[in-house]
Amino acid sequence: MDSDRDVDLLSHFWALHAALLKRDGLEARMRTGAADEEMFDRSLAAAEGVLAARSGLYRYLISQGWTPPDTTVRDLVYDETVLSETDGAVHG
Repeated sequence: MDSDRDVDLLSHFWALHAALLKRDGLEARMRTGAADEEMFDRSLAAAEGVLAARSGLYRYLISQGWTPPDTTVRDLVYDETVLSETDGAVHG
């Protein structure tokens, strides 16, 4: 049974890692001046992917008995609120 939890935990970590790499890569490309409207949209989606992956990791850890600090709980609630907004609300 611990093996399944290990796999689940690693899956959440790797999802966050992949999301961070994608976001960081797009941000680096944008800093070089190679940004266009599509890249801005992809960058926003990548940033939202980081929020979703981080939220998934935190929710998994909480489900396994972790008690996060109050600041992490506030950040988690904020992230999930941002992610629950419709596309138009997030983009302004």
